[in-house]
Amino acid sequence: MDCQQKIINRIFETQGENGFWKVLPESHKYYPDYLHYVPNFKATLWTLILLADLDHDREDSRIKKPIKDLQQHFFDENFGIYTLKEDHFPIPCLNGNMIYIDSYFNGSPSKKSLKALEFFCKYQRFDDGCYLGEKNEFCSNTSCYGKHSCYWGVTKLLKGISFIPKGFRTTKLNDLLDRCIQFVLLHKVCYSSHKDHKIMVKDMDKLTFPNMYKSDFLEILWLLKRENVKSNKIRSAIDLLKSKQGPSGDWNLEKKVNNLATSIGVVNQPNPFVTKRAKEVLAFYDYHLKHEDA
Repeated sequence: MDCQQKIINRIFETQGENGFWKVLPESHKYYPDYLHYVPNFKATLWTLILLADLDHDREDSRIKKPIKDLQQHFFDENFGIYTLKEDHFPIPCLNGNMIYIDSYFNGSPSKKSLKALEFFCKYQRFDDGCYLGEKNEFCSNTSCYGKHSCYWGVTKLLKGISFIPKGFRTTKLNDLLDRCIQFVLLHKVCYSSHKDHKIMVKDMDKLTFPNMYKSDFLEILWLLKRENVKSNKIRSAIDLLKSKQGPSGDWNLEKKVNNLATSIGVVNQPNPFVTKRAKEVLAFYDYHLKHEDA
């Protein structure tokens, strides 16, 4: 049995009879708003993201009920988005992650996910150190919509949209996707747009797997590859990725997700999941960037 299947088996060994993982008791201070979200990286939302990142079987019947129940729990009918009630309202990274697991496991976005996408097509901001244009009613949430829009919100929306089949992508959705991509390219994947060689967020240059609400630079490159994005603005990130390849041809896990439900490898040791993504990215970009130079 390979490493991937062993991890997946361990995950399902801890799934409750109700289909969930690590359910908060009613006596918990975060119940019910944070049900399926807390504890961090062990609750059902995070477990489903881990399974999707592991390329788990999309048709597994054990997945269908928890995804449907999560959508029902997180969805706010008034605004048409996934929420944690009033906390950090609205949260683009939560919505991107919900759209990701929905589209990954169900093959297409549900009606709830499509409504959420309509919301972010209208309201998502891409500010880079100052507010661009008139502030909307949600800019009081400075964690997600400060003078610099939260980068994780943008990259998780990019991830969610990237797993939506192209036949379901409207003109407005393609425009939102393009704005996410352009914001990423403005930052050359992981660098400050104001200081070219400065990593934008601490540890963003550390290779990590899985990617929960934060992205490492490799996940972003992997998403750009999925969308067939070719740009000289990614060269620095590609060079950074190449510099991290070990003598055996593999890449190490450089930073682990704390509190993860199950181990996916040892820090500073070659990791099959990081290596798989890195090889996919370089196979695509080595070819295209070389041909651009020719």
